[in-house]
Amino acid sequence: MKSNFVCINENFVPEGVYEFSKTIKLEKKENFKINIYTSGIYLLKINERYICEGPAKSSEDIRYYDTVITDAFIKGDNEIKIVVMHVPCKKHFTTTYKTYVPEFIFEAISETYDIASDETWKCEKNNGFHLAETRFNSVVPYEEIDFNQGKENFELVCKGIFDFEKGLETFCGIAKGKELAPRPIPMIIPEEEKEFNVVKSGDNFVELDAGEYTTAKVYFTFKENADVKIIYAERYKKEKDDKGICDDDSGEIKGYFDAVKTKDKICYSPFMFRSFRYIRIEAKNIKDVLLSAKFRKWHYPMTFDGKFACSDENFNKMYAVSENTMLCCTHDTFYDCPYYEQRQYEMDSAIEAMILMRMTKDTKIVKKCIEEFAASQQPSGLLLSIYPSDRKQIIPGYSLYWIFMLYDYIQYTKDYETAQKLIGNLDKIITYFKMTLSADGLITKGIYWDFVDWVIGWDNGEPVTEKGKAITVYSMYFAYALLCASKICEKTGRKGLAEEYKEEYIKVKQSIKKNCYDEEKGMYKDSKDESKYSVHTIIWAILAEIETGEDAVKLLGHLKDEDVAKASFAMNFYLFRALEKCGKTDEIFNNLEGWRQMIDMHCTTWRERPNANVRSECHGWSSAPLYEFSSNVLGVKVGFNDEITINPHIAGLTFAKGTVPTRFGTVSVSWTNDENGFKLNVKAPEGVAKKVIMPDGRVIDFSLSETKIEVTGA
Repeated sequence: MKSNFVCINENFVPEGVYEFSKTIKLEKKENFKINIYTSGIYLLKINERYICEGPAKSSEDIRYYDTVITDAFIKGDNEIKIVVMHVPCKKHFTTTYKTYVPEFIFEAISETYDIASDETWKCEKNNGFHLAETRFNSVVPYEEIDFNQGKENFELVCKGIFDFEKGLETFCGIAKGKELAPRPIPMIIPEEEKEFNVVKSGDNFVELDAGEYTTAKVYFTFKENADVKIIYAERYKKEKDDKGICDDDSGEIKGYFDAVKTKDKICYSPFMFRSFRYIRIEAKNIKDVLLSAKFRKWHYPMTFDGKFACSDENFNKMYAVSENTMLCCTHDTFYDCPYYEQRQYEMDSAIEAMILMRMTKDTKIVKKCIEEFAASQQPSGLLLSIYPSDRKQIIPGYSLYWIFMLYDYIQYTKDYETAQKLIGNLDKIITYFKMTLSADGLITKGIYWDFVDWVIGWDNGEPVTEKGKAITVYSMYFAYALLCASKICEKTGRKGLAEEYKEEYIKVKQSIKKNCYDEEKGMYKDSKDESKYSVHTIIWAILAEIETGEDAVKLLGHLKDEDVAKASFAMNFYLFRALEKCGKTDEIFNNLEGWRQMIDMHCTTWRERPNANVRSECHGWSSAPLYEFSSNVLGVKVGFNDEITINPHIAGLTFAKGTVPTRFGTVSVSWTNDENGFKLNVKAPEGVAKKVIMPDGRVIDFSLSETKIEVTGA
């Protein structure tokens, strides 16, 4: 069925909420299949019943449409209502599409009826709707709504047609409309309704607690003629003696807010979800004005195939907090943080993807993330560091993190088809760095933001060196990317390219060793021209195999040197990978002090850093403990070879148990460690090779038909 591509008959219309509606009379009740696309964020209702909302964020050139099956249509009159939030091109929000006019395509099909979008639909605009762009430099659209200003009618026009079944049509290669594709990830549906706890109240305010940090759709019922301000906060803040305790309510609730003026009694829900633990609602005579306040959690619909529990209650709390943090940072894209930017960065996403793949067998959002960044590739070969986004930001090193993420993804999934499609993107990134190497064969500081990590003493997260001078860690990134790229090409049948990358890796490795190693200090300098040191060159010298074996272990001996700049929480994930690579996995569990501090602060999500006055209370990259408990305490690992390895580490525990999703199926592990020794039980899928590496180093192979094993030993 072909549906009309409908928009407002104007060259440019102001920001706001536009309501497209049509009443259809049906002779009988039937189930309908609905396909819907809108240019902005939409909410679909039929007969005032919530159906769905979307669309999922995507690359600029391909937009997604949604498909749902509904029984909401009844015999008789049926009102279809599509409410679209229109954000003009001049506005800056990283969370929404920018368009000149609101647009939509709709079709509903049953056995008997076909309902399509056309110019006979009605369009009304709420004249009192305003998006607060500049408030605290928010990139999330907060709302100012005055329902007293009434509505305005707009005439609609058809720009063309679209066939949801056959896709985009062209004439002589010229597209007749937008290229639309089916939504590649599950729909996000609000969870069950929850009540707030009242923390404080007065004549003109009430303060509410959701019980934990959450991302949610919020719903408030206000009396007629109300004038209300709704403030969302991650926690209470105090100017003095702020110890960062997350449930300390002795401070103030400050932050982003929505402002609402009502004419009639109304249930108000902001168009987009909100991020918060606490909410403050201000209005005169608040007890009369606020009739109800509720929320529904809103995040990617995760299937929790991964689980963990152990004898250390702090570890159990760390797992739960990591899980909640990941939920709050995973929506239709990965987020760095849900309260502020809501941006999908390559480095953040590379870490979050690894953690997510330990939580669920659903890897669709990882694939979507990888493909979206590929679509952002610039003529230079570099990817945008944030995408989807309406602003172009480039952090050169983040393009290499994209290669790391692709490598990890195909190792977990063996989705070589996706990798094959992206070899061109990969090669263009490698070529960019190869063509910009200095005469010494090193990556140098350039015109973009050469961010590495938020390190004390580093300006804007960049290692201390001048433009045009070598950045050692970037050269190490490049070396590791070459190793990953060669493996990807080898596995996708590009043997010649794989060999080319291996040869380039050897050259870069030799350049780093020759120019950046300080013989006297016994470690790598941050730059060839600066005698400064950081944990980062230790980590990446090991991961990139610049140093291996005992030489790599010696590097780890400098981690706590006073003159070595320390890594932030973001880089800890890769520090743990370096420890693991050197056979020092047990040391990972001696480096969880920051997370223990946040547990003591009663955090329900992980902060950007464990500081009392840190900016972000919820940052996905801080969820590393979940990965460690799954991969190293339970010990379940898979690689490119078709084998499951179970290599548990005791980590001071008396027992641990849980499940881990793999591409072969879910693996269940439980073990105990007491005076009788170490006892392990494993249940793993049939038809795949399996082996156990015991804590004492013994290796025990499963037979292919065996699914459960019990071994007792020291």
